[in-house]
Amino acid sequence: MSLFPSANDFKSGPGVEKDAPRKTGVGRFFELVGRDMSGMFLANLLTCLGFLPVICLVYIGFLMNSLPVMVLSAAVGGILAGPVLAGMYDTVLRALRDEAGYWWTTYRKAFRQNFKASILPGMLYCVVVTVQVFLVYFCFNMLYHGTNVGVGMWVATVLNLILLHMLFSYMWPQIVLLDQPLSQTLKNSVNCMIAFLPHALAAAIVQVLFWGVVILCMPLGLLLMLVFGFWFVTEVSCQIVYGDLDRVFHIEESIRKLKDAELEAALREDYAAAEDDTEE
Repeated sequence: MSLFPSANDFKSGPGVEKDAPRKTGVGRFFELVGRDMSGMFLANLLTCLGFLPVICLVYIGFLMNSLPVMVLSAAVGGILAGPVLAGMYDTVLRALRDEAGYWWTTYRKAFRQNFKASILPGMLYCVVVTVQVFLVYFCFNMLYHGTNVGVGMWVATVLNLILLHMLFSYMWPQIVLLDQPLSQTLKNSVNCMIAFLPHALAAAIVQVLFWGVVILCMPLGLLLMLVFGFWFVTEVSCQIVYGDLDRVFHIEESIRKLKDAELEAALREDYAAAEDDTEE
C-alpha cells in the first residue's frame, strides 16, 4: 500500500471518462490544483474567517495564562469553526470525486446540510488542538527557561499530536459524507486508523508538520494560512485517505445511485407535468 492510494482504489466519477484511471500521487495533486484551485482557495478564505473568532478568543485566554479560559474559548469558537471546516472538506472531496458543479452553489448547499452535524465535532476539534498547542508551548517554554520536562512528557506530547490527527483525518470526511452519530464516526475513525495505519500516519504527519511550520513562522504564518492554509493540508490528507474511505463506505457508488434516483424522480415529474399540459 503506497502513501497515496492507487488508481484501483477509486471508482469512475462525474467528469471522468469511463474506465479511464485517475492520476495518482503528485500528478493527481497538480491536476486538482489546476482544475479546482479557485473553489478550494475561496473555501479556504471562508474557513480562515470562520476560525478567526476561535483564534482571537483562545489568544485572549493565552494572554491571561489560563488554560480553562483557552479551552472554554475553543469550545465556543468551535461552533462556527466546525461548519466552515466541513465546508472546506466538502469542497476538496467533491474535487477528488471529479464532481462537476458551480462551487458557490454546492458550498452553500453543503454548508446548510452539514451545519448541525459539524458543530459538536468543531467544538471537539478546537478544544483538542488548543490543548495540544498549550502542551507544545509548555514543553518549549520550560526548555527555554532551562528545565527539561523529561522524555516521557515529550513522547506523550508527540504521540498525542500524531494519534489525534490520525483520528481527525478520517473523522472530518465522514462528517461531510455520512449521516450518522458522532460516536459512530469516532468508532469508524479508530477502525480506519488501525486498518490503514500507513495512510493514517502519513496524513497526520502532513497536518502536524504543516501547522507546525505555520506557527513557527508567525507572523508570516498568517500569510501562509491565507494562501495555503486549510485547502493545502486538507487536499493532501484527503488524497491520502480517500481511497480507504471509498473502499470501506462505497462513497462514490452510493452518491452515483443517489444522483440517478434524483434524476429519475425529476424526469418523472417532468413527464407528469407534460402529460397534464397535454390533457389541458
